[in-house]
Amino acid sequence: MENSFKRVIEHIFDNWTGLKLAVDYGSAGSNSKEVATGFMNYMIEYCLNESNVDVDSIQEALDDVMDQEFDTICEDGSTKEIAILLYKFLELIKQGNTVAFDEEYQKLSVSGACTNKNEIAVKENLNNDICEHSEIEENCTPMDQDSEWIEVKSRKRR
Repeated sequence: MENSFKRVIEHIFDNWTGLKLAVDYGSAGSNSKEVATGFMNYMIEYCLNESNVDVDSIQEALDDVMDQEFDTICEDGSTKEIAILLYKFLELIKQGNTVAFDEEYQKLSVSGACTNKNEIAVKENLNNDICEHSEIEENCTPMDQDSEWIEVKSRKRR
């Protein structure tokens, strides 16, 4: 039971854009990968051993760990999506319905679940922000030698 659920959580966490970004940017410090592994193990234990687990409690646990450990708030709805998936698989395990579990897992594997539907838009926005940030830096001039502030001059667009 635990191995089957672990396989699902590993797949979901491996495809979760928000967690990937948090780990890639080192949001939990230099050991972000280890923290993510601990997060996965915590969610396995929480879902399998906590009494009265439901979608909302799973989402709350996901949100809490992302906020406390990775200093990240997921506003893209991914924690809700993941909570729904985890709860669905958890219920199939509790019912002992291994056939339906395997069918749902195969669907999950094909669909690449939990990749944010807006992932392309997010990447484009990040690229635009980087470009805009570079343009701003080119137009920056120090205000005062002792000040940490810089003056940003706007540039007219054609």
